[in-house]
Amino acid sequence: MLLCSCAKVRVVHVLRRPLLLVILALPAFLLAAKPAPMAISIDALEGSAKLDAVIDRVVESQRAVRTLQADFVQLKHSELLLEAVESSGIFLFRAPNLVRWDYRRPDQMVVLFADDTVTTYHPRQERAERLKVSGKQRRFVRVLAGTQPLDDLTSSFAVTLADPGGDEPYRLTLRPVTSMLKKRLRAVEIEVDRTLFLPVVVEYNEADGDSTRYEFNNMVINSPIDDSQFHLDLGAGVRLQTLDASSGVG
Repeated sequence: MLLCSCAKVRVVHVLRRPLLLVILALPAFLLAAKPAPMAISIDALEGSAKLDAVIDRVVESQRAVRTLQADFVQLKHSELLLEAVESSGIFLFRAPNLVRWDYRRPDQMVVLFADDTVTTYHPRQERAERLKVSGKQRRFVRVLAGTQPLDDLTSSFAVTLADPGGDEPYRLTLRPVTSMLKKRLRAVEIEVDRTLFLPVVVEYNEADGDSTRYEFNNMVINSPIDDSQFHLDLGAGVRLQTLDASSGVG
């Protein structure tokens, strides 16, 4: 049985952003570094004190990250799909704001966050979309990329903790408290490795019942990543659509 801390001891704020950015960037929130020793065991704590301690440890790890590489599996459930769709690939991050999702299966696709631009590239179809985002949207991407620590956020998510014990990960549930977010999002479920204090699963549950789950494995932290990984050479034959969402948003 889960031992659950249900007090609203932390409230997390996410700025109002296009749903596409939320879905694509959210798993990047996983970034963490090697654990540091604790004077008091978190497992000896209870209730809001335990939740505070878990979040503080994640924040401590986030602040130490410079780069991260990982394998990921994405599982998408939707009423529009006959069955769940599984995708997999490689995730790359370099501080402060470079994020790359390299989808390998079942279809190739690259999603690159760089400065004020999000580029989605479909190599087999030879087409790409480039979306310009605002400064506030870039801040939101940094939040979800792990460079904007959780304790800097306020007022839009109530956070609770469930601890199944043993070697099972801690489970954080983030539920929106603002009417704007509630229209789009039911909850975000995060599983945090209890030794590394590293989130290894993030599940995004939309208000309409659809969900997207990300699992991360084989994580490599603070190892150099070549500059070329964060540049896309689209080539002359690629059809490029450019959009601007940098004005009139939140």
